[in-house]
Amino acid sequence: MNIYLVQASDNHGPNKFLPLAIAYQWCYGKNDNWTLKDVIIEKTLDYCFDNPQIVAMSCYVWNWEYNKVLAQTIKQTYPQCIIVVGGPQVTKHDKDFFNKHPYFDVAVHGEGEQAFKEILNRPLGAYDNIPHVQTPTHMPNAAQRLRSLKDIPSPILEGFYEPIMAKYPKDTMWQVTWESLRGCPYHCSFCDIGESYWNKLTLFDTERCKAEIEWMGKNRIEYVSVCDSNWGLLERDKELTDCVLKTKEKYGYPMWFDATWSKNNIERNFEIAMQNQNSSTNIFKGITVALQSFNDTTLESIDRFNLDFEKFKTYFTKYKENNIPTYSELIWPLPNETYNSLKQGIQQLIDMGQDNYLMIHPLVVTDNSPMGNKAYQKQHGLDVRSIPLDTVYLGATDDYIMEYTDAVYSTSTANHDTVIEGHMYAWLTILMYYYGWGHYIAKYMRKQGVLETELFEDLLQWIKENTQTLLYKEYSETKQSLYNVYNNNELWGRQVLGNNDIFWEYKGASSIVLHNNVTRLENELIKFMNEKTNVAPWKVKSIVQLGLLMCRSRDLKYPIQTKTTRDVAYDMLNIDSDTIIIDHEDNNIADNQWYNKAYHWNRKSGYWKCTASKTKKPLDICHK
Repeated sequence: MNIYLVQASDNHGPNKFLPLAIAYQWCYGKNDNWTLKDVIIEKTLDYCFDNPQIVAMSCYVWNWEYNKVLAQTIKQTYPQCIIVVGGPQVTKHDKDFFNKHPYFDVAVHGEGEQAFKEILNRPLGAYDNIPHVQTPTHMPNAAQRLRSLKDIPSPILEGFYEPIMAKYPKDTMWQVTWESLRGCPYHCSFCDIGESYWNKLTLFDTERCKAEIEWMGKNRIEYVSVCDSNWGLLERDKELTDCVLKTKEKYGYPMWFDATWSKNNIERNFEIAMQNQNSSTNIFKGITVALQSFNDTTLESIDRFNLDFEKFKTYFTKYKENNIPTYSELIWPLPNETYNSLKQGIQQLIDMGQDNYLMIHPLVVTDNSPMGNKAYQKQHGLDVRSIPLDTVYLGATDDYIMEYTDAVYSTSTANHDTVIEGHMYAWLTILMYYYGWGHYIAKYMRKQGVLETELFEDLLQWIKENTQTLLYKEYSETKQSLYNVYNNNELWGRQVLGNNDIFWEYKGASSIVLHNNVTRLENELIKFMNEKTNVAPWKVKSIVQLGLLMCRSRDLKYPIQTKTTRDVAYDMLNIDSDTIIIDHEDNNIADNQWYNKAYHWNRKSGYWKCTASKTKKPLDICHK
């Protein structure tokens, strides 16, 4: 009998994703009665099935709508085909699941290996009374975790991926999802792993993990996305990190190792970061210091009230001293968060030393998380609505199947207008401080007693008052686009480089526009500072110009020399000199690489930052 496995992702040019979840199911459950006809890893509706008896789909927020459309298409041609679905997007214990989705036949909840094996060992359609399995005529009891992972075969070591990879050109850049363990000891209400089902950790064998890492190197895996919820939680994570580093030294791959870092084991996170820093290669783009909120009431409501902020501050200093890039995450609008508490949280992060990068995620709700419970939503006044999924960097074609996510439209402490305004404040702060356009201006103003968040609040109000400016145009277009996402189901993001452009996330889109209009931006920042600060007018121009020169420009050849006043140089850059040399590690970036390198990845890792030093010896190249 023929079986097809589906774990489809959007096409990203030469980048392809090797599936993990559906691979586990097959490697554990396969038997001689079944022929694996194919594994579908790309979103397409043109695929030609060959008499399928079962099509098994792994469902996530980024492929849920596609899977539904594909299932309907299959049922039209093969009405007897059994369609099995599982994954985090399949709502647990929803009695109306099959009324809502009549094209599905079987839903598997929780860890699916045992259930899927039982499905493959039974006659077609005879699936009632299988643990973890829901059918139109059977509702199972609560799913139970696997006690051990030792009997789960490794898709990597069993050769599951080689036939998939063989179908693609040799220059395909492969990305793999990988896990060394399952579960999470924390209970964050916004996360479906925070559900009690996942609170116990189960581990894959360390030597097995090392063998899988070796395979990644040999097979030139470009990018590894680690599914563990808390990399750095266990002591052995240092051993596995060392294995990845040595594998890259040996093979040149994997190029990048992207992990979700442990919430509270910041000492071990730092030790792992130092392993990476002291090696001859590099596998981390940055270390996540995720806090989500600084509001005590909010932290209690989301079950994250055990954070040691003083310890975080200490380690921000250590990261900076060792030149290790970090980024932090806040979520807006969490329960009990207000516009003012959001600003206070950003300021606390800056005060702690987070100068590199900040992401402020919109609050989304998954059905299987504690926050997905209707009682929780009622308690905190959460108005949850479906909006298009953030499809950053995707070029949406006419036949693109829109994916959706459930986002918080308003809360008891933030109405919808406040939610939008919070997003816009975050947009401006990240754009100016963490994308660099006002970073050193803010440093200067901090020396004058003006906090960063106060400066950007003043700038936001100035922008609203000056409707003819470039900054207002970016503000109004971004706000309108964001409003259209929440209210009109329009695609998330903005196109700024023409109709065939990808959809950039909002800060990246505006940053590109500002980069292409730096002179206009300079004039507007000068006008703002003259009108809204107490800085002497004769200093303002020097401050703004020097600040913008410290933001990597495609149009300048580095190093460059510039003149300023000694006090401006000291307050802005801690340099006691009126002659400044500005340089950047990448002096020769090709023009056609600029947008991808500066805005797609490296803007987040502080790529925009130039270095400054004083000099007594003039350069041949000067900036006036």
